[in-house]
Amino acid sequence: MGRYDVKPTILIYCENSNMVQIPLKKLREGLEEEGVPWEEKEIQGNAEFLAKQAAEDSQLGIGIGLMSDGTCLLQHSRMPMGSPIMKVMAGADTMENYRVVGTNAARLAKNMPLKWF
Repeated sequence: MGRYDVKPTILIYCENSNMVQIPLKKLREGLEEEGVPWEEKEIQGNAEFLAKQAAEDSQLGIGIGLMSDGTCLLQHSRMPMGSPIMKVMAGADTMENYRVVGTNAARLAKNMPLKWF
């Protein structure tokens, strides 16, 4: 399978997907609602690294980094590391914030206005 067979997707890089089942489910719901495909992968690093690496590896230039503690960053490949488009902090008040991050990742891919919490 050549590189050109790969469907452009938003990448979600998790530190440990077992630790963040609910945030991951909410991210997926947001992406699904907007109809944009994604892929998930476990890699090690801090939140900024995961988000930036996911954005750089994504053909769409959009990545999400999700840490075991629930910290979640939405990153675009053209933005500098440490300057995420959105951030959900560990222990977020509401799990719906993760859904908004997923929705916004998809909206970035479709050049649509973003939603805010």
